Amino acid sequence: MIKVKALEDKKSCGSMRIAVIDAFNGASGNMIIGALYDEVIQREDIEKIVDELNLEVEYKIERVVKKGITSNLVRVKSETKERSFKEVVELVESSRIDERVKKEVIKIFERLAKAEGKVHGRDYKKAKFHEVGSDDAIFDITLSALGFLRLRERGYRIYTNRVRTGVGFVEFTHGRYPSPAPATLEILANSKIEVLMEGEGELLTPTAAAILAHFSEGTFKNSFKINKILYGAGEKETEVPNVLRIILGEAKIHDRIVVVETNVDDLSPEYLSYAVEKLSEMSHDVYVTPVLMKKGRLGSLLSAIVSYDKAEEVAEKMMELTGSLGVRILPVEHRLKAYREVKEIKVKINEREYRVRVKLSDYRIKPEYEDVKRICEAENLSPEEVYKRIMKVIE
Repeated sequence: MIKVKALEDKKSCGSMRIAVIDAFNGASGNMIIGALYDEVIQREDIEKIVDELNLEVEYKIERVVKKGITSNLVRVKSETKERSFKEVVELVESSRIDERVKKEVIKIFERLAKAEGKVHGRDYKKAKFHEVGSDDAIFDITLSALGFLRLRERGYRIYTNRVRTGVGFVEFTHGRYPSPAPATLEILANSKIEVLMEGEGELLTPTAAAILAHFSEGTFKNSFKINKILYGAGEKETEVPNVLRIILGEAKIHDRIVVVETNVDDLSPEYLSYAVEKLSEMSHDVYVTPVLMKKGRLGSLLSAIVSYDKAEEVAEKMMELTGSLGVRILPVEHRLKAYREVKEIKVKINEREYRVRVKLSDYRIKPEYEDVKRICEAENLSPEEVYKRIMKVIE
């Protein structure tokens, strides 16, 4: 049973919860865990992860003050172990940790493996991890994954402010390398994270880069209300407070969109319909408005509402499909959105069970049309009848 009221615990009308990771002095695995500790990770979680993965680590959780900022410091030690990507995957898959956490941990290590493979010019599946294959790195990644999954369960979307990476040189197993490390740069190259290359030494570790790249939806660039700040400390003493902040807040749901449009007066209805169909695959919505053009000619205004970053791609496609010599790209300054989510439910009709996607928003519940149509064709029922039966299950 699905009800709109059930969503009110997750977010208020037209708003969403956000967790903004502010790595103004870089990030490491233990800094991320420190910030998440007490809020979504408890000591028993740490003990359970260590036991279920059979990790040989020593850890200690302290409350420390870094240049006046009180933070959680998680000190973690283990012997350096060299493991292949395959060995790490086998270790995680054979453990008793939650399946959802396993899935995220393996994806994060895959990011690391692909970066290592790219740097060293070999198949990522054969990548050898040095420092990041050790038990402390597995500890950092697994607990971070657990913490961020729990934030998501509370309805938070995860973003990052610009991450300070550090510059200069650092010592690795292979020798002396520039900072950010080559693998760290490769991870960042395939992510939504924005960086600042400044600060002395290595401020952003490959492990932390992979964790943030995996979970971050990018830089949050709109206003929001701050509810709580979480702090995780690093072990080094630096010129600025060596802490990572996770800012929990709430923002109105809005985005940046544009309207791409053109006037056409010499395109057959069939071709115009085809243009609408193809542009719909790239847009939020596409519509046609009848217009009266110069010299009394009847024409059509073809409009597409699209994401800001797809504006030029859609504009080019519109010209290709209509033969138009030019299109207008009109920025929309502000669009407020209702909360929306898609859930899948099971519906039994005439002794057969069907999976139906249901669109939920602040104001309405609506079954996905394509799923209603599929059931209509299978059961020889009208759309109205199928819709009523689905709504009975929902309500």
